[in-house]
Amino acid sequence: MSKIKIAIVDDEPFARKKIVNFLNESIDCEIIAEYENGREALHYLPDSMPDVVFLDIQMPELDGFEVLQNLQMTPLPLIVFVTAYDQYAITAFDHHALDYLLKPFDRERFEKTMLRIRETFATRSVGKTDERLQHLLGQIDRQRPYLKRLLLRTGSDIYFVKVEEIDWIEAAGNYLNLHTGRKTHLLRETMTNIEKKLDPANFVRIHRSQIVNLDRIKKMQSDSHGDYEILLDTGQRLTLTRTYRDNLLQRFEGR
Repeated sequence: MSKIKIAIVDDEPFARKKIVNFLNESIDCEIIAEYENGREALHYLPDSMPDVVFLDIQMPELDGFEVLQNLQMTPLPLIVFVTAYDQYAITAFDHHALDYLLKPFDRERFEKTMLRIRETFATRSVGKTDERLQHLLGQIDRQRPYLKRLLLRTGSDIYFVKVEEIDWIEAAGNYLNLHTGRKTHLLRETMTNIEKKLDPANFVRIHRSQIVNLDRIKKMQSDSHGDYEILLDTGQRLTLTRTYRDNLLQRFEGR
């Protein structure tokens, strides 16, 4: 019988050690990786291919939810949240995640989690658990505030761009070009999805393939066709089409 492969993601060394100590008493489990932050987890988890991940939620820079939302694995591994979250979040975990461990947890509570893990593998209900997790991530997307930063990948590197630094965005096939000053970053995303994630008080669609940061607009000038030319403070010139004109003007009136 093959062992259950487990990875641990937690920025607290003591928390990782506690899980390791408990797991070392389980002969049917194998710890294949430990990661001390979300960036490491995103980079290495797809290659290590664990069956189960003990995932801390409250980590600096990249939290557990952001790890899951950007993790490129299909299907996702079973997730056990390690958290100090409030009762509202725990209720959601009860319905959608495999299990959660509320810090500080003891050996008895940990063994209940291990029982759930073993039962899930024994009944081959991993796929159903993955569906529940995807549903939870959908709920988190709807409840979270607007994006403050975007996670980008360049080869094997992962880095972030603050949303406030973006001047304007343009569609490029299945990707988006994010213009920040003299730099352009490529993001695999659609215009429709990114528009939903950006604060409408700061970003507005001006064209079917363009979104602009309102704080970057220096001047607007109408032409004979009813369109507007927009001049950004970077010197970039964009066209505001009639379809999106009223929407943009209303945003300025509301400021």
